[in-house]
Amino acid sequence: MELQNIQKEGKKYKEEVYALYVEAFPEVERKPLELIETLSAQGKMEMLAITENEEFLGLAINMMTGKTALLDYFAIAPGRRGGGIGSRSLKLLLERFHNQKYIFEIEKQDEQAENAAERKRRKEFYLRNGLKETGVFVNVYKTDFELLTPDGELNFEEYTEILYGILGEEGVRILEPRLLQ
Repeated sequence: MELQNIQKEGKKYKEEVYALYVEAFPEVERKPLELIETLSAQGKMEMLAITENEEFLGLAINMMTGKTALLDYFAIAPGRRGGGIGSRSLKLLLERFHNQKYIFEIEKQDEQAENAAERKRRKEFYLRNGLKETGVFVNVYKTDFELLTPDGELNFEEYTEILYGILGEEGVRILEPRLLQ
């Protein structure tokens, strides 16, 4: 299994990454692809195709600054889910960023949400694969998220500093991150 940057060695997977991105994430949570491309060209983001034997399996889109990375989007292609590809992909991502603070945003648990069971499965997946709760809950994109990291250590100030470092003041103003109690 490989992670291939679609701006570099993985160019042939660009359309599949874009299609899965649009399919897998609600419009309200998606950054404009033009912004992702611009930030990728600046080295502040990367769009990765998850592949094996030349077959497209999924995507991972990371935001990066200094010694910190944030997994912004992660999805496995619909026909490939449930076979351990997500766990193997996550292991590769954790290895890729093992010397950095690596942050994961997951939808906050909410038993009243339409996708409550999916949220629960997603959190269990991340915890089962080595991530830890930080106790930090934020609202970004008008959506409530819980933040996870491999070491379980993060605070809201660190999180917003990362966003400022990548997106600048204007980008953070659009996201409107706020700490949830």
